[in-house]
Amino acid sequence: MKKVMLLTLAGLFLLPAVLCAANKGQGMSQRSAAGQETKQFREQQKAERQEHMKEQHQENKALRENLEGKTKEEKKAAIEQQRKTQKEENKAFNQKQHEENMAFLKNRLAGNNKLTEVQKTELINHFEQQYQENVNFREQRHSENIVFFEKIANDPTMTQEQKKEAIKAHHQQQKSETKQHISEQHQENKQLRKEIRSENQISK
Repeated sequence: MKKVMLLTLAGLFLLPAVLCAANKGQGMSQRSAAGQETKQFREQQKAERQEHMKEQHQENKALRENLEGKTKEEKKAAIEQQRKTQKEENKAFNQKQHEENMAFLKNRLAGNNKLTEVQKTELINHFEQQYQENVNFREQRHSENIVFFEKIANDPTMTQEQKKEAIKAHHQQQKSETKQHISEQHQENKQLRKEIRSENQISK
């Protein structure tokens, strides 16, 4: 869950840095106020993400308690339904935060007189594209997990300890892939900052 949420705001964390490339001509107090606004917005969304994860954690804990004494088939069906429900909840939550992020970005851009309209559109399209990349990344990850856990659960040759180790290794691999994905988007944003800064210097 935490890895999924990392992708939710991977782009937002870089918005201040990207906008900085065009905001250097503004006064110190104006930049400071904008920075404080961004910080408060990020903290609010972080709190919402933490609350969302906490609620799902409590749901999972309650489910485990309710499954005590149930048959293997009943447990499997209940867990699958819980995963499906929470997947849809996460999808809706991620979309909501993305829309808030884009509204925040567009509001910041509207008050920015250092960027051209072309540059503003480029920024908006850039972060929309990265969000869609994250959506696709999550969908692929979900599909991979379903296949992996089905295979592990139905493998009669593996002991419980072997299954635990396989799941641990699977999570480690996914963690590495997630870091690589976010790193690539960081590099894209870094390149975009460089391009905007260069364009603004040339136009002076």
